[in-house]
Amino acid sequence: MRSYTPSWSRTQRELFLNCPTAWARSYAKTNHRQKRGNVNHIRPWDLLLRSLKATVIEQLEALRSGTEWTTAVAELSLRGLFRDQLRTLDLSMAHPQFEAMLLVANHRMKLLWRTDVMLQLKRGVHPQWTVLDRMDSEHIEGIDLFASPDLAIKIQAKWHVIRLDMQSAKMNDSQRLEALAMIVWTTHRHGLPALADQYVVKTIGWRKGAWLLHTFESTEHEVLIAKAMIRHDVKEMRRCAETSNHSIEALPLAQKQDVCDTCQFKSTCLNGGTLESLKRKRILRLASSSN
Repeated sequence: MRSYTPSWSRTQRELFLNCPTAWARSYAKTNHRQKRGNVNHIRPWDLLLRSLKATVIEQLEALRSGTEWTTAVAELSLRGLFRDQLRTLDLSMAHPQFEAMLLVANHRMKLLWRTDVMLQLKRGVHPQWTVLDRMDSEHIEGIDLFASPDLAIKIQAKWHVIRLDMQSAKMNDSQRLEALAMIVWTTHRHGLPALADQYVVKTIGWRKGAWLLHTFESTEHEVLIAKAMIRHDVKEMRRCAETSNHSIEALPLAQKQDVCDTCQFKSTCLNGGTLESLKRKRILRLASSSN
């Protein structure tokens, strides 16, 4: 049995809040972790968004190296990445649907490169900038923090750290915490300033048919609060991981059925039933064991 490695990301936090049982199966690294369901919960649309993000990051990396992609090259890359994602998960779709989805993604990609930030990079307005890897973590106070921005751009006296979101929702508490976590991450990144007041956090997200820019102004006090919240999250996750070592059934379940409907562990966890039926079974088991 492998031990739990403390880590934090917005994705991990949101899963933990939605369903501690699903979180434990995904992140606790116990003997329950291997019990994954099938990949039917992954929609082609999700794969398209992943492919779109990967294509944009490849474009940015090429631009940073001095090569500007043509529209045709970008569209060809997106097509190949999307096809590969579908094949990897053995998913198929009708050709007209495939082309229609690519048409939507190509439209979003073109509009993204017309935003002020991307245009300024193409025109060389800001000589100091870098592309960062979202999968890179910084080890901070015993926690692997996954909160890397996609871009860091030096604009006048400050560094603007930017997250690109291919499908954004209305701003919530987890997103605000992630914005502050990006500052925590960058202040520990070699080559970037160590002071929180040297940063401006921005997100560029697709919402309601357009790319919207959201800017987060923060203070040192807010960053300290964010650190405390991350430590608290990890403390609760550690407790959850320890409990799952003894019994995965001792962990709370999701509050709503729709959380289960998109979960990769649905078939293993619900075993053909519903969330409510599983909760009733647990209650009956607890009642019988107490007699």
